[in-house]
Amino acid sequence: MEDENKGTIGEVAIFELISYSGDARSYIYEAFDQVKAGDYEEADALLEKAEESIIQAHNMQTSLIHEEARGNKVEIGLLLVHAQDHLMSTLLAKELVRHMIGMQKEINGLKGIPEDK
Repeated sequence: MEDENKGTIGEVAIFELISYSGDARSYIYEAFDQVKAGDYEEADALLEKAEESIIQAHNMQTSLIHEEARGNKVEIGLLLVHAQDHLMSTLLAKELVRHMIGMQKEINGLKGIPEDK
């Protein structure tokens, strides 16, 4: 019975990791759309929300690592692999979109698109 509870805790953390990562990625792409529209203030707010979600995802990942360090093996299944992949691709998207935002701001300036419509 005890092992079943450990699996349940791991599954909850894994689903939260996926959820927070997905939220962050959505905020990141939404922020880029706001920059394209010239609303830099909203983009910054969305990037802040993305960062908060990423922190929560990292916290979930850390809790899984701590469980393993305590000797409570976390089953490595497709769901955990998916969660890790989700987080890593979100972190990559964050870095790429930050660079794209800088380029888009330059493009907006060249097009004469005013900031914060």
